[in-house]
Amino acid sequence: MIDALSIAEVAQRFGIRASALRYYEDIDLLKPTFRKSGRRYYAQAELRRLALIQLLRKAGYLSLSEIANILVSNRHDQIVRNILEERVKILDQKIEAAITTKKYLEHRLTCPREDPVNDCPILAGEVDTWLAKCLISGFNVLD
Repeated sequence: MIDALSIAEVAQRFGIRASALRYYEDIDLLKPTFRKSGRRYYAQAELRRLALIQLLRKAGYLSLSEIANILVSNRHDQIVRNILEERVKILDQKIEAAITTKKYLEHRLTCPREDPVNDCPILAGEVDTWLAKCLISGFNVLD
């Protein structure tokens, strides 16, 4: 368990700039636990909050303002509910895309076809299923 880390240590360990941490403070997303000689220090609770912020940004595809709304608002707030519902839908699409991609890549490792991209019915089936989703529903994982 870590007692507290300086802003420089947090920035280095989390792979972000100290200016980002100061910005998070400016927009009330994160507060240092204490200051010593003018330097910000973050304890376990703040490090956990920062880890959640990064997870929501990177894996949840949320903006900082959306994260702020989620972290400080009541879960029954309609704005927050709309954000959560939309992000769950997007994550479901990204998960489906990742599963399809994984199946394609795993099969490609062992496919005996000379030209598996064009000649393999299993890989063609995966691509055709994905293509249909894109054409019919406008499903696009890259959005």
